[in-house]
Amino acid sequence: MTTKFDVRVDASRRVVFVRLTGLLNEQDLHAMARAGRAAHDSFAGRRHFAVADMRGMKTVQPALAEILGDAIRYGRQRGVVLCAHVSDDTVQRLQAARVARKYSVDDDVTVEVVSLEEANRVIASYSKHLDDPRYPSSIRAAIPAR
Repeated sequence: MTTKFDVRVDASRRVVFVRLTGLLNEQDLHAMARAGRAAHDSFAGRRHFAVADMRGMKTVQPALAEILGDAIRYGRQRGVVLCAHVSDDTVQRLQAARVARKYSVDDDVTVEVVSLEEANRVIASYSKHLDDPRYPSSIRAAIPAR
C-alpha cells in the first residue's frame, strides 16, 4: 500500500481536510504535521472545522502516535471546534480516539462519521454556529444529540 497524506484548506467553508492512508512513518507524520500547522494557521486564530479522513490508515507505534496527537493539539489550540473523523479500521479509530482524548479529556470536538458525505453534512449543520461565542472550544453542544 502506498503511503499518502494530503492536507487541504477550504477557506470559504473554514475547513481543514486531512487525508491519511497506508502505513505512515516518522518522516510522513512530521511532514503531515507541518502541512497541518500551515493549514490551521491560515485561519489566523478564527474558529474552523477539521475533517480527518483516515480510511486505509494503519495504526502507528505509540511514539509516532504522539506526533499525530501533537498535530491534533495544535489544531485545537488554533481554532478547531469540531473534527469529523472518518475511519474504516476499528483499531486505528480507537488509537485516534485515545490520542485525541489526551488533548481533550472528554474529546468534545470529535464526531465519528462513516463517509466524507456525512462529514460534509455534519459540518453544514454546525456552520451557522461557527462564530457563536457560546461555544468557545467545541460547538457540538449547539445541536443536541439525537
